[in-house]
Amino acid sequence: MLVCFIVPIQCLVWARKLQRRNKRSPLTAKLLRGPGEQLRQELMELHWDLSGYFALLFAFPLLVLAIHLSQSHLADTPETPFRWFLTGLMATFGVGYIIFKIWRLGQRRFDLQNGLEAEIAMGQELDQLMRVGAVVFHDVPAEGFNIDHVVVTRLGVCAVETKARMKPDRGGGKKDAMVHFNGEILSFPNWRDTDILEQARRQAKWLSKWISSAVGEPIFVKPVVALPGWFVERAGRGDVMVISGREAPSLLKGFQGAATALSDQQVTRIAHQLEQRCRDVEPTQYGRQQKFGRASKQST
Repeated sequence: MLVCFIVPIQCLVWARKLQRRNKRSPLTAKLLRGPGEQLRQELMELHWDLSGYFALLFAFPLLVLAIHLSQSHLADTPETPFRWFLTGLMATFGVGYIIFKIWRLGQRRFDLQNGLEAEIAMGQELDQLMRVGAVVFHDVPAEGFNIDHVVVTRLGVCAVETKARMKPDRGGGKKDAMVHFNGEILSFPNWRDTDILEQARRQAKWLSKWISSAVGEPIFVKPVVALPGWFVERAGRGDVMVISGREAPSLLKGFQGAATALSDQQVTRIAHQLEQRCRDVEPTQYGRQQKFGRASKQST
């Protein structure tokens, strides 16, 4: 089994190296982070975990049977109902544990996929603001967390936290997709939430502190919560702005009456600092090219 598994993989690796011989990537710099970059990376790692558990699901019963038969034919261990009972029990518990792990990973995959699609959808809406002069960054890495989107305009800076919340399917149409916001609490059809608002405040506070330190002057950052796919009914105003997925242009109106206007020079400096922080995605071949380049320089 090991030979049948390892030999084809090794052949594929050799064929891949032969295909890439004397070739290098045209990309010579790292890329900016896209919407949901961290979620995308987690999904890739989770897919590998799922593949491993699915392979183990088929291999484990065969492995247990192989151990049983090897003891019978090589160690001359007598066949007894008790031995077969232990073998079956071991296989059952092993398969049950693997199925449980696959189920847990499947639930995690569903949540990650849902969140990634929501961030992509919101990112596409926010990117439209670039037509009116805004600068948009996605999945900005911070200290132990990521800010989903950051929008920089002459009116001010926004830190946008996107949330993918499943809607109840009760046949209520728009009523089932309505969230009420009174300035302090988000009221969904079946529950209330204030943690989202607190998270948006913390992220905006951190971003304001970091940008102010980076550019050398105080910069206010407005916290925003985006709920793609929901309709937002507002009954009051708070320090956090809540928008639906299609209300991205309203971000430009959220600064009206606030003394947060920025000059072109400030926008450029802030955008430069954010770009330096977000340009950290290495194309696969770019990383190998850098490694081979360093090796060749050392050899010369």
